[in-house]
Amino acid sequence: MCTSLTYSTVDGHHFLARTMDFSFELNGNPLFLPRQHQWQPVLEKQAIQNQYALMGAGAKLGDQYLVADGFNEHGLGCAELYFAHAAVYEPQPVPNKLNLVAEEFIVWVLGNHQTLEEVAADLDNVRIIESDQGVMGANQPLHWILSDRSGKTMVIEPRGNGLQLIDDPVGVMTNTPDLDWHIKNLSNYLNLQPQPFMERPFGNYQAGLFSQGTGTQALPGSYTPPDRFVRAAYSRQYMPEANNVAEGVNHILHILDNVTIPKGVNIGSGGSSDYTQYQGISGLNNLAYYMVNYDNRHVYQTNLTTDLIENQKEPLIYHLPQGQQNTILN
Repeated sequence: MCTSLTYSTVDGHHFLARTMDFSFELNGNPLFLPRQHQWQPVLEKQAIQNQYALMGAGAKLGDQYLVADGFNEHGLGCAELYFAHAAVYEPQPVPNKLNLVAEEFIVWVLGNHQTLEEVAADLDNVRIIESDQGVMGANQPLHWILSDRSGKTMVIEPRGNGLQLIDDPVGVMTNTPDLDWHIKNLSNYLNLQPQPFMERPFGNYQAGLFSQGTGTQALPGSYTPPDRFVRAAYSRQYMPEANNVAEGVNHILHILDNVTIPKGVNIGSGGSSDYTQYQGISGLNNLAYYMVNYDNRHVYQTNLTTDLIENQKEPLIYHLPQGQQNTILN
């Protein structure tokens, strides 16, 4: 599952945000990976040493640090989302290419690129391989949303024969079907508007408003990827502009609340509950990561500071407090 979007403020700050919707308990927390972080792709003989520090949400599984979403010291951001029954990877490692399993892609792309242009120029050198040898223990069908300090939104949808960046003019991504399908589907919702519909006559009767919100009667309400895409796109379009970082984070969380999935309301075929384990926001200009986890609705912020970038040589995981944190006002 999952929903992701980009967002910009009036004063020029850009964000990449997401809900992490999954039934497998990821135990994700904010984390930091330093410059020169060395890691071993499971399908390669030679280890990779990253160039840039990065921060985001993830966990350590075995000897590897997995990152589900985040940004690097140059403001390049990326998030992975499920792309079930649609992701097409290479069946075998490709000679003279960097061969990665899907869950390794973000650590590579954020650790070694500054901008979307650099990513586009380097994508032909990497291949995603269909494999269960990764630390997740099963092939992960994923696609990726990326942004940088330009505020542009790009998507990578693996369809075989290499990877390509695709422009996302809506600034939203969910899950299967592909982005082109979701964009075309918006044409089915041209009757959505924040204003109420006007009175209309039926014979000699003038039908009027019975309540507010009539302009959104066609807004879809399920947790399917198409419905979440429409709700996120609608909210992103019509919410008032945020003037600064604080307002931007607040507005993004309200948008994500429209697509957040509580436990128990969306059960998979295996009986497990697919739910929003956390909401994450990457600040691409102020280099801050904001997280709200399921058990605690407090917003926690970690900062990729100059001191951290230049002096911290080992990975860090910021373990969030468990249980709801409340502020008592006397």
